[in-house]
Amino acid sequence: MKDDWTPPQGTKITFPWIGVDHPDYKFKTGADVQSLWRKYGWTPPSEGRPAPPEPPPVQEKPLKPLRLMRHA
Repeated sequence: MKDDWTPPQGTKITFPWIGVDHPDYKFKTGADVQSLWRKYGWTPPSEGRPAPPEPPPVQEKPLKPLRLMRHA
């Protein structure tokens, strides 16, 4: 293969990559979008809202006792 080879029109070259389970894989932390946006003055809408009300307690129905079935 030549060093100056170019793919045919309408196609692209895909370079190999290292999978997560490969020993050479090095984890890099991702972008913290909220902290970046906060730096420029953004605040999440949930900060301006009051806390949601507590849900009412759940009234559980009493369970019926199991009946034993005898086979003849």
